[in-house]
Amino acid sequence: MSIAGAKVFFILTGYAVQLLLPRIFGEAKEFGLYSAAMSGVAIFNNVLIVATIQSFSKFVSEDEANAAVTLRQGLRVQTLVGGTLAATLFVLAPAVSRLLLDEQLIPLLRIASVMVFAYALYATIVGSLNGRHLFGKQARLDATFSTLRTTGILAGAAIGIGAVGAVTGFAAAAASILSIALIWVGWGKPGKGVPLRRWIGFMAPIWAYQVCLNGILLIDIQVLKRTATEIALMTATTAQAAVDIANQYVGYYRAAQTFAFVPYQLVISMTFIVFPMISKATSLGDREATRSTIQHAMRLSLLLLLLVAAPVSGAAEGVVRLAYPADYVAGAPALAILVFGVAAFALFAVAATAISGAGQPSLAAGIAGVSLIVVVVANRLLIVRAGLGPQTLGAAATGTTIGMVAALVGSGLAIYFRFGVFIPVVTWIRAALAACAGYAAAAWVPHASPVLALGALALGFAVALGVLVITRELSWDDWRALRRIVRRD
Repeated sequence: MSIAGAKVFFILTGYAVQLLLPRIFGEAKEFGLYSAAMSGVAIFNNVLIVATIQSFSKFVSEDEANAAVTLRQGLRVQTLVGGTLAATLFVLAPAVSRLLLDEQLIPLLRIASVMVFAYALYATIVGSLNGRHLFGKQARLDATFSTLRTTGILAGAAIGIGAVGAVTGFAAAAASILSIALIWVGWGKPGKGVPLRRWIGFMAPIWAYQVCLNGILLIDIQVLKRTATEIALMTATTAQAAVDIANQYVGYYRAAQTFAFVPYQLVISMTFIVFPMISKATSLGDREATRSTIQHAMRLSLLLLLLVAAPVSGAAEGVVRLAYPADYVAGAPALAILVFGVAAFALFAVAATAISGAGQPSLAAGIAGVSLIVVVVANRLLIVRAGLGPQTLGAAATGTTIGMVAALVGSGLAIYFRFGVFIPVVTWIRAALAACAGYAAAAWVPHASPVLALGALALGFAVALGVLVITRELSWDDWRALRRIVRRD
């Protein structure tokens, strides 16, 4: 419960940042510049957090008596890893800025290198706490970091130096939480730790999978920025004008992403239930329990995702109006498409967790890698074809959705050939009917005011839920099955 509470607080503060920054910046191009810099850095930060916490939690939990030694060893390893990544980002900042055709990124990326180093060490400490089951202490650290991060970013943006101020505030928060964690938890103690070869062997597949997973989610911002700048350069009077146009598109698209990611945030907790259950069932050779768990988890995830995605898509314009200035409505067409792509991606995440839990993490990483390539290529081709205009952001969202659907198809085939089950065809049909009804109901209600937008979302959700109940796709048996899954875990 402590960890769950800290996670909810982290999500809420993250949304607060994304919703308040555009109003503080005042201009969409400044929000786009910040988003372009941070979306790329976020891939590294997210990978560092997840891979490091999982690895250190495992090694510490295996030998809690030696936890202090493992912590000291981990801090040494992560100093090297984080230091190398941070130095690389600092040195290559000019090259990255040239790749994205925007020299304004150089100071932002160099400041962000502080975050990368701090995240590497902070994740080590959190992983150690997790492995020792000190969940309350871990939750307090994470909640403190969420508070510092939110305060730092918003205060940095408010002082009037734009994206540089926001990124500096973020970096200061990361450095502060690392200092607090080292003082509170300590540095560990010297001794003989985990063999380095085993360490690398365990972390490498996690790194590969997480890089691809986060790349699928966030790389479209980079592709959009580069491609939009190239197109704008053909007509803009100056290079800076072209960059500003591209950053404006990025700002609108990032606003759409903020709401499109909601279904993923809702369902990702399912992976924490599925992984240990699949791992246990496969180790015991219980094929029927594995099949049942996968089918229940995938089916219930699909229904929940569509109950959220369909109304959001139908009321996309109203959803954007709820939190952003009027000009950000330009991102509504992207939101209407992207929210379904993210729903497919969330299903892929659940399926990939099942594949990894069954002992095939490299297969999950391979599927994610192929899908990442599809996202990049599809985005590039569709944006070039669309050009700059009202259709640009929809093209970017379509490219990302194609890659996310490819990930779901690949993982679905892998699960079917491995276990002989997936989501039943009849469920897909009923879920599609419910999604269409929910979309139509939400789209039917005008979205001119916040009250009407919320009403559209509520009506769309209720209609979609009603269709699922009427078609008997949802029943009390589903609630009881979900309770059994949680209890069995």
